[in-house]
Amino acid sequence: MTDLLRALADPTRRRILTSLQAGPEAVTVDEVAAAQGIHRTVAFEHLELLARLGLLVRDSRAGFRGRPARTYRFAGEAAEISYPPRQHRLLAGLLAEAIAGGTEPKRLGEAYGRQLALGSRSESEAIARLGPLGADHQVDGNHIQARNCVFQEACVSAREVVCGVQAGLLQGALAAAGSNRDVVPQGPDGGGGCNFQVRRIGHRQGS
Repeated sequence: MTDLLRALADPTRRRILTSLQAGPEAVTVDEVAAAQGIHRTVAFEHLELLARLGLLVRDSRAGFRGRPARTYRFAGEAAEISYPPRQHRLLAGLLAEAIAGGTEPKRLGEAYGRQLALGSRSESEAIARLGPLGADHQVDGNHIQARNCVFQEACVSAREVVCGVQAGLLQGALAAAGSNRDVVPQGPDGGGGCNFQVRRIGHRQGS
């Protein structure tokens, strides 16, 4: 995310990305240089950086004297930048899928968490596989703290549903490591994160 922030801090780079996002046509380095009023070497560097970050897709088309010219087009997805990290696009996708399929949101979160942690050989490895989401999980026995709630703003208005999705992510990750346990939300930790309790399947609170 730091690389993305640095890349889009440059106004020329933002203009290039915005112009490509506005039209489906692939463009060459020379076309971008002419449109932005910059040298083609500078245009090439900007385009290559955006491509390495996954914002543009490289291709080619016939050029002068039969030589192929490299082209670039928008990759099709908007860049989302937030600090602390947030996963509102992921949340929206899981909730939309849950509504369309009549499925409990936690179950969708569980399936996604299991997919992310597939092949994990231990619970700690499975939880670490969720690291790219940005939650920064700390495990202490049967307690898991997500020191950064990646769904925090949405959680304010629909805590039960949103915390259920995140609990599902954790439960699915643990299941991928062969741990058949239930993850139960315990609410915010007061510092921008949230707490979860890990229980045996079928365990009741207080028993």
